[in-house]
Amino acid sequence: MKALYCDICRNEIEQPVKRRNYFHIREFDICEPCKDTIDARLRPILRNHFPYSPEWYEQQLMSLIEKGITAKKP
Repeated sequence: MKALYCDICRNEIEQPVKRRNYFHIREFDICEPCKDTIDARLRPILRNHFPYSPEWYEQQLMSLIEKGITAKKP
């Protein structure tokens, strides 16, 4: 069996179950703790933005993921 690693924190995801303990967003595999942290950082940004659009949300999400990958933490 192949090992699956989080693209942000670089930790191995043990017993990976998609959408349960890891999330595949575009080309990135993200563990649950990193996804929770990204969601927590994104929530206040979403609340203050009007009008909402899916394109804008995806841009913000990908920006946070890419920043997390370069910093090796969410």
